[in-house]
Amino acid sequence: MWTSTLDLDPKRILLTRLLGQFWPGAYFSSFAPLRVENVPRERLAASNWVRVRNRLAGICGSDLHLIYAKGDLRVAPAAVSGRHPTYLGHEVVGEVIEVGEDVQHLRIGDRVVLQYSPNCLSTGAEPLCSFCATGRYNLCERGELPAPAPLGGGWSEEMLLPEQQLFRVPESLSDEQAVMLEPTAVALHAILRRLPQPDEHVLVVGAGTIGLLTVMLLRALVPEAKVSVLARYAFQIEQATRLGVEHIIYPQDGYQGVQQVTHSELYHGWLGNQMLMGGFDVIYDTIGSQKTLHDALRWVRATSTVVLVGVDLHMMHLDMTPLWYQEVNLLGSLSHGIESWPPETANRRSTFSIATELIARNRLRPESLITHRFALTNYQHALTTASSKSQNRAIKIVFDYALLPASVVPHVRASTWQRHLTTINTPLPPAEDESLSDFQQPPDLPSTPVPEQQPSSWKAYLQQQERKSGPAARQSGAPESAAIPAAQAFTAAPVVPLPAPAPSDNDTGPFSWQNDLETISGEEPLEVEAGRGREKKKQREQSFSSYESRSYTPQEDETFIDEDEDEAAPLPHPEAEDQETPLLETAPLPDEVAAIFAMEEEAGQDEPESSGGEETDYEMPEVAAAPAFDEEEQSVLSNGRARQLNRKKRKEGNKRRF
Repeated sequence: MWTSTLDLDPKRILLTRLLGQFWPGAYFSSFAPLRVENVPRERLAASNWVRVRNRLAGICGSDLHLIYAKGDLRVAPAAVSGRHPTYLGHEVVGEVIEVGEDVQHLRIGDRVVLQYSPNCLSTGAEPLCSFCATGRYNLCERGELPAPAPLGGGWSEEMLLPEQQLFRVPESLSDEQAVMLEPTAVALHAILRRLPQPDEHVLVVGAGTIGLLTVMLLRALVPEAKVSVLARYAFQIEQATRLGVEHIIYPQDGYQGVQQVTHSELYHGWLGNQMLMGGFDVIYDTIGSQKTLHDALRWVRATSTVVLVGVDLHMMHLDMTPLWYQEVNLLGSLSHGIESWPPETANRRSTFSIATELIARNRLRPESLITHRFALTNYQHALTTASSKSQNRAIKIVFDYALLPASVVPHVRASTWQRHLTTINTPLPPAEDESLSDFQQPPDLPSTPVPEQQPSSWKAYLQQQERKSGPAARQSGAPESAAIPAAQAFTAAPVVPLPAPAPSDNDTGPFSWQNDLETISGEEPLEVEAGRGREKKKQREQSFSSYESRSYTPQEDETFIDEDEDEAAPLPHPEAEDQETPLLETAPLPDEVAAIFAMEEEAGQDEPESSGGEETDYEMPEVAAAPAFDEEEQSVLSNGRARQLNRKKRKEGNKRRF
């Protein structure tokens, strides 16, 4: 499956940052932290895990910070040891295609979004930390978790993770609305950290995805509030105006703009120092840089609040004096969690469920912010577009997995069936009544024997016999019953093809289950194949000893089918083909004739095979006490012997040919 990972090795980060200053391609080079590759699919690591096939995944600003190595290794999050590798993409919607045995709340076909990162509850860590015990999984206090890390993220074709980390999407939401649930929940959580009151002045710093979603939510939750936006680009100003903001503040003259909107007093000091007395009641900083946070602390009124929403991974040199000089409250907001809803009540609900309800009631239209779609294989173009917003007018960019070429579309059912079919070739201890029909089958299939893998041609059969039952194999000393006893393998119940499973809603395209079974199961054990060949030879000998002959005249176009061959071949004529013998009715051979046939067969087995290119003529053994036969018995004997000779010559000719 296609997946993207980050190797946050400090050496890679420093080298990429150094080369990226004069070579933009360094961020997509082989030594960069980012990896996008096609890797084999894995199995579910635990019984409470599910497999999700992704549909849409968004590009977040925090993802760009990591990809472009925009961070300082001295910041607090870098001190906590992370999981390696790190899978990108937390804004994602997908469909459940496989569930573990202990999964309780999700079913195959459910649409889900990624809600929580690994926490105490999802990994089974005990005892639960104080935050996980209250449902605030985004603040889990365990830096090291015992269980295996989830496989895949939003920027992967599939995710394998515990069901507790997922949120089921109702049918009323489209995929575009579902992929925007996570950023909507981030903005909602920030607003509920300090919900504005009616008629308060509110400033949203930044008009990216989170900033515009914050404006949407403010208009939906507190329509009486006076909302202003600090926007950088013209297309962002256009979007903010459509959402109903009252004032636009430009970064180049921010202090003058805030003074005009809030009617506050602006003071100037030495070295460009500026300070406002008065200002906004609440500021939501969705950028979080040193510049925006420095200004936000000076743009709020005394005892007012600044909510830090944006993520910046750099060390900051800030003037924190407004915190005590004006008793300004600085609050942080991380992703989402558990909220009091309705506000100022004792009811507790997850941020995702509240955002889902607002979207379902048409109070929000977050899908309107999606401006670009890319296939994951075109990730370089997508990331370049996301990092140059001014030229591309990009707001929210998503990876659409419907745009992937057919050659990389995930083969879902192959990975699902492989989990059950890996026991097909497992060696079993011999038992009295052991047979191929005793193998364990998938739980939803009838208990039928596994189809035998037959050679595709006579040449393949000969090569297989020489390889598996040759001198090297016979002298290896391995017991023939190491996998399955040869006699038991041959005398098993009649082999019938497995029925194809019923079509499922999760099918992604044409699929041949039996072809896939052959690919998974591989070749049969050597002992089974060798035993089958010996048993066939024994059966031929037994059938010839009790042969019922009939006289016939070979025709020019007459064919016969050898039981060891795949196709019909012309029947070689005997040497005395100019003698025509009338057909006789089928009758058992006399005892004297049967005795002669048995003696001839023993003599033929003792003869050495010809090693040269020419064939040796077969000489009839002399029988001293042979009785005299009449014409009718002589014709039966001649034709039976001719048929045996022709079969032997043809088999030796085939061996020389191949």
